[in-house]
Amino acid sequence: MSSSTRFHRATALGTCLLLSSVGAPSAQELAYQRATQPTLSFYGMPGLVDMPSGEMLPDAEVTALYSYYPKKQRFALGFQVTPWLYASYQYSVSEDILTEGVTRYDRAFGLAARLWTENAWRPSVIVGINDMAGTSIFASEYITATKTFQDRIKVTGGIGWGRLGSYGGFKNPLSYIDDRFETRPDTDFGEGGTFEAGQWFRGPAALFGGVEWQVNDQWTAILEYSSDAYENEVANAGYEHNTPLNFGLHFRPQPGLNIGAYALNGSTFGISASITANPKSPPFRNGRETAPPPISPRSGGTVDLAAWDLPSRQLDGQSEETIRAQVEAAFEADGIRLEGLEIDGDSARVGFTATRYNSQPQALGRASRILAAILPSEVETFVLQPLFYGQGTSSITIVRSDLEDLEAAPDRIWRSYVRAQIEDAGDLRFTDFVADAYPQQRWYARPYFAPALFDPDDPFRADFGVDIGGSYAPLPGLVLSGNYRQKLFGNRDESTRSSDSVLPHVRSDVVEYDKNGASFISHLTAEYFFRPGQNLYGRTTAGLLERMYGGVSAELLWKPIEGPLALGGELNYVVQRDFEGGFGFQDYDTVTGHVSAYYEFGGGYFGQIDAGKYLAGDYGTTLQFSRDFVNGVRLGAFATRTDVSYEDFGEGSFDKGIFLEVPFAWVSGVPSRRGFATAIRPIQRDGGARLAVRNRLYPTVKTYQDPEMRERWAGYWR
Repeated sequence: MSSSTRFHRATALGTCLLLSSVGAPSAQELAYQRATQPTLSFYGMPGLVDMPSGEMLPDAEVTALYSYYPKKQRFALGFQVTPWLYASYQYSVSEDILTEGVTRYDRAFGLAARLWTENAWRPSVIVGINDMAGTSIFASEYITATKTFQDRIKVTGGIGWGRLGSYGGFKNPLSYIDDRFETRPDTDFGEGGTFEAGQWFRGPAALFGGVEWQVNDQWTAILEYSSDAYENEVANAGYEHNTPLNFGLHFRPQPGLNIGAYALNGSTFGISASITANPKSPPFRNGRETAPPPISPRSGGTVDLAAWDLPSRQLDGQSEETIRAQVEAAFEADGIRLEGLEIDGDSARVGFTATRYNSQPQALGRASRILAAILPSEVETFVLQPLFYGQGTSSITIVRSDLEDLEAAPDRIWRSYVRAQIEDAGDLRFTDFVADAYPQQRWYARPYFAPALFDPDDPFRADFGVDIGGSYAPLPGLVLSGNYRQKLFGNRDESTRSSDSVLPHVRSDVVEYDKNGASFISHLTAEYFFRPGQNLYGRTTAGLLERMYGGVSAELLWKPIEGPLALGGELNYVVQRDFEGGFGFQDYDTVTGHVSAYYEFGGGYFGQIDAGKYLAGDYGTTLQFSRDFVNGVRLGAFATRTDVSYEDFGEGSFDKGIFLEVPFAWVSGVPSRRGFATAIRPIQRDGGARLAVRNRLYPTVKTYQDPEMRERWAGYWR
């Protein structure tokens, strides 16, 4: 590796470590931040009671809120996307808000961006929009500022439009810039789903404000002057708006948990409860796995490795078969499957699959220590090649002397990363190299939890049961696998919605699947993974691909070992499965496919764009943005726009949603390859629907390459 490449990688890792040290506060710092962080308004945004404040939460904070007052409930999920941008998803249940006797279920998004941070003389200032891409019943825009005095008192003042410009309103000051700001276009409070940008910051404006007094670390008192006149609630739901003053009292029994009680508009009472968590601060920060074995030095030195069931000195003069047996047993005990080993003079090439660790650098570090304890002392170089389904991804060369030199070095993380040589594994005869490790088989029975969140008629439905399945790999790259999902209890089949879609019912009949096939074959496939060339990866899949479709799928990915960009393409022919979930099919079939671009922006921010043909025959593009944390937690959002009109798409106007992935290792502190993932859509329709085929290449391959290897390299020494 050239000196310039080493310098580039050292600089990149140094920057990564610096950012992570700045952006990852200690447990004590997070506890203090949560004890003093902003409260959440009824909308799930940083705020007072109804009104927003000029504050942000700690970076990466995730929030969940429930609020209630007579005839209205709201569930809200929030995420501090960056230190200056907060996003919220809101699901509201409102009785009589537009028509007496009718309950409205509304989904909406909110965004708040910080313009200035607070300092000794200047308040923090926020600009925000509420009820984006919703029905506009709760639509409002605002600019608000908050100043802290004596660390206990916060004063907030702002100006609002829309609902926040309905009480004590006056001529929009922006109309002096452009007359169009003076009036706000009418809305029919329809099906929502579109960005009504023509309304933003238009129409009458009004002032709002409030004071918060943090009595102590647990209690906060709030006095608020609200600029929301509750016009629809007063006109249709009998709501009494006697005063613009609201009073609140917040109790924080422990950091991250907040309970609020309120007196609202001189006529009613409300409550709220919220919890917060931070992906940067897992419940078990240092992990609960067993300690790795110490480095076993050469040159006559000895280390007692009996506690790790490893030889106390290297197996000098032993046959390769004996060495392989020792390495294989030690790997297996540490959650690593040895698939190939060959020793050539002072170099050893090792192919393996991490079956326990969701961090590849941690698996590399464990493998390196075991090899240092077992391989003959003349072996100086370890060429480690992590595999996926028998195929090579990257090739990491570790110099044994570096392990011995750096184990106790205070700067061992970046120095070991810079000294490691990471290259594309290419083909490298992997079929022959790992042939002795096949066939392989795995069987399991494990519980499952399948939620359906925030649909238009019910905020929460879920099924619980057991997954029974397994896989059989007769050859490297070829995997036969299946899974049967046995429902034990749940209420997903109680939905009363029926599809009125004018498009082919490629997704909107999901209720029929839940009702008629509560237990079903979730997949039954043959997959083949291969390396067609340098930086290239391939996959073909055939069988029952997912719950609703069977067919064939092919994918090709170009992913260099270093660099932020990757490109891919996928082509599928699928037939819709019957509702019962067995081997039957319906009479709908289609060809679908996409070309994709993936880009790592740095700092954990990731973007993806897919363009092509969707399941209903529509053509368009999906944009996805996420924040990926080094511990495997991932949060993001997506939106799809195709050539289907808003009218033909129906309720929601276009496909969009948020998603969350949480590895079990983050929750438990115990290494695990498994995790929980879910996507929340305001509504599932047929436009923009994509096949949910398993084992797409990019998320599989990226874990073995930079920048993810670089960002998680601290795990090499764990």
